[in-house]
Amino acid sequence: MDKLNQEEATTLGRFIGDLLNLAHWLFTIAVSNGLLWLASLLPILSGPVISILLKLALWACIILGGFIIAGNILAYYYVLGCERNNLDRFIKQAKKESGK
Repeated sequence: MDKLNQEEATTLGRFIGDLLNLAHWLFTIAVSNGLLWLASLLPILSGPVISILLKLALWACIILGGFIIAGNILAYYYVLGCERNNLDRFIKQAKKESGK
Protein backbone atom coordinates (compact mmCIF):
# COMPACT_ATOMS: atom_id res chain seq x y z
CA MET A 1 0.00 0.00 0.00
CA ASP A 2 2.90 2.35 0.64
CA LYS A 3 4.16 1.81 -2.92
CA LEU A 4 0.74 2.79 -4.29
CA ASN A 5 0.70 5.92 -2.13
CA GLN A 6 4.20 6.78 -3.36
CA GLU A 7 3.08 6.47 -6.99
CA GLU A 8 0.08 8.69 -6.32
CA ALA A 9 2.27 11.28 -4.62
CA THR A 10 4.78 11.19 -7.48
CA THR A 11 2.03 11.64 -10.07
CA LEU A 12 0.50 14.51 -8.15
CA GLY A 13 3.92 16.13 -7.68
CA ARG A 14 4.61 16.02 -11.41
CA PHE A 15 1.18 17.44 -12.15
CA ILE A 16 1.65 20.30 -9.70
CA GLY A 17 5.09 20.95 -11.19
CA ASP A 18 3.49 21.27 -14.62
CA LEU A 19 0.90 23.67 -13.21
CA LEU A 20 3.66 25.80 -11.66
CA ASN A 21 5.45 25.87 -15.01
CA LEU A 22 2.24 27.12 -16.65
CA ALA A 23 1.91 29.75 -13.92
CA HIS A 24 5.47 30.88 -14.63
CA TRP A 25 4.65 31.34 -18.31
CA LEU A 26 1.42 33.13 -17.43
CA PHE A 27 3.37 35.59 -15.27
CA THR A 28 5.95 36.11 -18.04
CA ILE A 29 3.25 36.78 -20.62
CA ALA A 30 1.38 39.10 -18.23
CA VAL A 31 4.55 41.17 -17.70
CA SER A 32 5.24 41.34 -21.43
CA ASN A 33 1.59 42.25 -21.94
CA GLY A 34 1.99 45.19 -19.55
CA LEU A 35 5.14 46.31 -21.33
CA LEU A 36 3.39 46.10 -24.70
CA TRP A 37 0.51 48.14 -23.31
CA LEU A 38 2.93 50.80 -22.07
CA ALA A 39 4.66 50.80 -25.45
CA SER A 40 1.32 51.25 -27.20
CA LEU A 41 0.75 54.48 -25.24
CA LEU A 42 3.70 56.14 -26.94
CA PRO A 43 2.76 57.71 -30.28
CA ILE A 44 6.03 56.62 -31.88
CA LEU A 45 5.57 52.94 -30.98
CA SER A 46 1.82 52.64 -31.42
CA GLY A 47 1.17 50.75 -34.59
CA PRO A 48 -0.44 47.64 -36.00
CA VAL A 49 2.41 45.34 -34.92
CA ILE A 50 2.16 46.35 -31.27
CA SER A 51 -1.62 46.06 -31.44
CA ILE A 52 -1.46 42.53 -32.85
CA LEU A 53 1.17 41.47 -30.29
CA LEU A 54 -0.95 42.93 -27.50
CA LYS A 55 -4.01 40.97 -28.63
CA LEU A 56 -2.00 37.76 -28.94
CA ALA A 57 -0.54 38.25 -25.46
CA LEU A 58 -4.01 38.83 -24.02
CA TRP A 59 -5.34 35.66 -25.62
CA ALA A 60 -2.31 33.73 -24.40
CA CYS A 61 -3.03 34.93 -20.83
CA ILE A 62 -6.66 33.87 -21.11
CA ILE A 63 -5.81 30.44 -22.52
CA LEU A 64 -3.06 29.75 -19.98
CA GLY A 65 -5.35 30.88 -17.16
CA GLY A 66 -7.96 28.43 -18.41
CA PHE A 67 -5.39 25.62 -18.49
CA ILE A 68 -4.35 26.41 -14.92
CA ILE A 69 -7.96 26.44 -13.69
CA ALA A 70 -8.73 23.16 -15.48
CA GLY A 71 -5.53 21.63 -14.10
CA ASN A 72 -6.44 22.62 -10.56
CA ILE A 73 -9.87 21.04 -10.94
CA LEU A 74 -8.31 17.84 -12.30
CA ALA A 75 -5.80 17.75 -9.44
CA TYR A 76 -8.60 18.19 -6.91
CA TYR A 77 -10.57 15.28 -8.32
CA TYR A 78 -7.42 13.16 -8.59
CA VAL A 79 -6.70 13.68 -4.89
CA LEU A 80 -10.36 13.04 -4.05
CA GLY A 81 -10.29 9.77 -6.03
CA CYS A 82 -7.03 8.66 -4.39
CA GLU A 83 -8.46 9.41 -0.95
CA ARG A 84 -11.64 7.48 -1.72
CA ASN A 85 -9.65 4.49 -3.04
CA ASN A 86 -7.41 4.47 0.04
CA LEU A 87 -10.43 4.65 2.33
CA ASP A 88 -12.14 1.76 0.50
CA ARG A 89 -8.95 -0.31 0.72
CA PHE A 90 -8.65 0.42 4.45
CA ILE A 91 -12.29 -0.57 5.06
CA LYS A 92 -11.84 -3.84 3.13
CA GLN A 93 -8.66 -4.60 5.06
CA ALA A 94 -10.33 -3.83 8.41
CA LYS A 95 -13.31 -6.09 7.55
CA LYS A 96 -10.92 -8.85 6.47
CA GLU A 97 -8.94 -8.60 9.72
CA SER A 98 -12.05 -8.57 11.88
CA GLY A 99 -13.31 -11.71 10.17
CA LYS A 100 -16.50 -10.33 8.63
